[in-house]
Amino acid sequence: MQTLQALYETSYKNSLFLDRKITITHKKTILYGPRKSGKSHLIIDHISHYEKGSYLYIDFSDDRIEPHLVAENLPIFVQKNRIKLLVIEHFDFSFDLPKVDEILLTTNFSSKTLHGYDTLTLYPLDFEEFISFDKKHSNIEHLFNLFTNHGTFPQIVQSVELDYQRQMQTMLHLILNETTTFLIYKRLCELQSTKISLFQIYNHLKGFTKISKDKLYAITADLIDQKLLFFVEKYNQPTSAKKVYPIDFALKDALTFKKDFLKRFENMVFLELIKRGKTVYYEEGIDFYIPDESLAVLCVGFATTEAIEMKLQKLLPTFWALHVKRIEVVTLSSESAKDIEGFSFSIAPFWEWSLQL
Repeated sequence: MQTLQALYETSYKNSLFLDRKITITHKKTILYGPRKSGKSHLIIDHISHYEKGSYLYIDFSDDRIEPHLVAENLPIFVQKNRIKLLVIEHFDFSFDLPKVDEILLTTNFSSKTLHGYDTLTLYPLDFEEFISFDKKHSNIEHLFNLFTNHGTFPQIVQSVELDYQRQMQTMLHLILNETTTFLIYKRLCELQSTKISLFQIYNHLKGFTKISKDKLYAITADLIDQKLLFFVEKYNQPTSAKKVYPIDFALKDALTFKKDFLKRFENMVFLELIKRGKTVYYEEGIDFYIPDESLAVLCVGFATTEAIEMKLQKLLPTFWALHVKRIEVVTLSSESAKDIEGFSFSIAPFWEWSLQL
């Protein structure tokens, strides 16, 4: 009870908060998202609209808090103090929640659910949010260059330090918190935007660390559940090799000196799509296929319009087989729009394409 009283009397101020695209509107909400995506900042901003004394904020990642004692005393405490809003960060779903008008929970694991609760996912920044976080620059191409270097985690973007790679390494160690998990994630980041099998990963890792296949599969599933990692299936072929994408396209450069800007660019485009709720697959020659919209998305980096049109001509049989109606080509230079063989296709640089999504 003493712990709850101390938390109840604590004031919270969010001086660095900048608006995100999602807002908390439902009285019972679970906020998902990887660590360091900005969930706590969003919550502190949310509770700033409530009178002090009407809410209780608890963070189970705080080492001073013992969850089992909180669970034992929470029902009496919220009733006694007439709590209107209960916030529990890093909720472990191990106990029943008391009756409170509004409850807001956060978790890193997207598989955790509760009946009657609205669910929201907060990813690290998309390009539009990145622009709003940068108040010093206005040239869109310069902002894109900063975006490619800084990545998408808010704390890295807002940092005044210049060594982004070392900051990302430190942040990853805090998030992953275990050597084997870090080694697995590092290897998967190194394979950014490529087709992989976990058996290949296992063969690579067992050469320098003790690991079983079961542990590799369990840790990878956990990384996916926390949305730190995404596997994209080949359309209608779930047993084929999957393409792997980390939650931040800049992570590979923070973990290895091997660079491949086109792979990073593909990861960048993928993240913009999933942050807008798209269900994405790949196909041979097509980076991303979104069947719900009959849409194919191609990432070509630097390419002339003529080279792009030649590529599209070669892919016509695939487009027809997939019943594609619209093609979006994302580049780093060209811009145009026209029809080809009955398809509507547009070519746009990333900084324009992402703001039109």
